[in-house]
Amino acid sequence: MSSESIAPARIEICRFPAGKRIAVTTSFDDGHTFDRRVVDAFNAWGLKGTFNLNSGKLQRTGKPAIESGDRTYLDASEVAGLYRGHEVAIHSVTHPWLERLDGSQIATEVLDDRKALEDLVGYPVRGMAYPYGSFGPKVIETLRGLGIVYSRTCENLPNCFPPAEPLAWATTAHQYASNPSVPERFAQLHATRHYSGVFYVWGHAFEFHDKKDWAGIERIYKPLSGHADVWYCTNIELFDYEEARRRVQIAANRKTAFNPSALPVTLHVDGKLLDLPAGKLVALV
Repeated sequence: MSSESIAPARIEICRFPAGKRIAVTTSFDDGHTFDRRVVDAFNAWGLKGTFNLNSGKLQRTGKPAIESGDRTYLDASEVAGLYRGHEVAIHSVTHPWLERLDGSQIATEVLDDRKALEDLVGYPVRGMAYPYGSFGPKVIETLRGLGIVYSRTCENLPNCFPPAEPLAWATTAHQYASNPSVPERFAQLHATRHYSGVFYVWGHAFEFHDKKDWAGIERIYKPLSGHADVWYCTNIELFDYEEARRRVQIAANRKTAFNPSALPVTLHVDGKLLDLPAGKLVALV
């Protein structure tokens, strides 16, 4: 590389991999057998979900749970296979109101759930959703030392990512939001040419059963799928990429870029996309 080489005029660190404009992510709570229908649909449409489980409520028979037409919990033996390609996250062991517990009980509910789920899926479980949406300063401070990257609330914000407090992470909307509905909200954002951001939907699979609305899975979620400019990701993938992109180092002379993280990060270099490999120093001229 010659010192006379002309550096790029502009280098942008893309918000999402491959220069995607929008990230779509979802979150489902509790771990009932109804999750199977959601997973099947998402696998068919290329969507991804984060599934927050209560390890203490899972069955332990060693064989798949029988769907009874009610809120039947999955068997622990089927967790790894069912949610492969998605994310399993913490929802506490027994689903209490965490804000009503003292610090030691909060820590036990969260850490024991984390360890039990890790035993099932075989990877570090680092995400969470609050049972009943119950949290506060005491809960957040307890979680800080437990290896939790984020925890989802039941609050909704138009611009939900990146959150100022990852342990109080709001979503875009609940799946049964109305006026406008989830598909209407997404269509409006996607049609806005220069919009770039995260579209995050949460809910429970049992809602489709309770409302006698199994067609709702397709009505609500299929319109979000199949868009070339959308990154379909789990909650933890979103946080991991954001962490990686923040660590990218662009030389002051704009001739090199270094990615110290373990994930590739996409750059926009004078109008062209460039993937910056994990752990690599790359010449930009």
